[in-house]
Amino acid sequence: MVEAITRPTRIEISKSAIQHNIEVVKQTAGATKLFLAVKSNGYGLGLVPVSQAAVAGGAYGLAVALMDEALALRDARITAPIIILGISPAEQAELMAVQNIITTVVSLDWLKSAAQNLSGEQRLAVSIGVDTGMGRIGFRDRDALAETIDYLQQHQDKFEYTGLFTHFSESDSSEVAYFHKQLERWHALTDGLPAPKFYHVANSGAAMYHADEVPHDVVRVGTVVYGMEPSRGELNDGKDLQPVMTLRSEINFMKQLPAGEGISYSHKYTTTDDEWIGTVPIGYGDGWLRKMMGFNVIVDGQYVPIVGQVAMDQLMIRLPREYPLGTTVTFIGRDGALENTLEDVATHADLAPWEIVTGFQERLHRILVD
Repeated sequence: MVEAITRPTRIEISKSAIQHNIEVVKQTAGATKLFLAVKSNGYGLGLVPVSQAAVAGGAYGLAVALMDEALALRDARITAPIIILGISPAEQAELMAVQNIITTVVSLDWLKSAAQNLSGEQRLAVSIGVDTGMGRIGFRDRDALAETIDYLQQHQDKFEYTGLFTHFSESDSSEVAYFHKQLERWHALTDGLPAPKFYHVANSGAAMYHADEVPHDVVRVGTVVYGMEPSRGELNDGKDLQPVMTLRSEINFMKQLPAGEGISYSHKYTTTDDEWIGTVPIGYGDGWLRKMMGFNVIVDGQYVPIVGQVAMDQLMIRLPREYPLGTTVTFIGRDGALENTLEDVATHADLAPWEIVTGFQERLHRILVD
């Protein structure tokens, strides 16, 4: 998809807010190193710009889901440590070794296959996944895990035993029974086994609320650095975090319509009086969902509603008067005394904030600010 740099619709990413939130997490968790998850295009905010801001702001490393994401970061000349959290093809082991990418391993068979594809000139850094109850990927048997670690140690000419990790499914809730069940499984599976270079067990919820219960010298977080409070206010009000993104566009067409005129598809909104209607170049093709009809955006320091269905590339807003073309429209962010938060948008759409941002499409122009 082409990035639309010729239209005024853009996401502004605050470098200072990313740095601030990294420091908040590190201080809260007592961590010395932080890996920021930048998978899914940097949580929708842009893989490369977010990663650049994170590394400059104190992140030790980056975590992605796919090898393609890791290679895109290397192509952008980002040299920080990168962990791939998903399963990569064993046939690509040499490429990952050469690019100094840490790969996730979840079976001994994968390691043996990877060994056949390694020249030995560069060692492949390995992070072993343990499934303690997420039910996704990882070892669930201690003997199999121990055998795999033993294989790594016997083949140090080809592999570096870098990490050991799990992922908590419920670390951001006041209900802690399952979190503790996963923690018990972690200890049962890993206690007494040879230690890696580092453990990365604490995700955003565990880092913010359970750091005293888990290995926390190295944390692997996502949402919290993007300014999204993991529990959505249940365990913390998020006041220590700063919003990372602003979404803005501009009015590019104005008209005054008489009463009785329908707006957009299916005429789900009809004017009730003479009304000033502005058109803004953003739509569901950008990830601004159709559910956002009726949401109040900010123009000139005041709230104005989105009227009619959100179309693929454009939407309409009802204004109190005529405004000049080029007037700023704030969808997420602050304008004067008013602010629309990402949580406001998520609440209106009945989604989680991270579902909103990861839905932003690549054609939205991303800009690093401050």
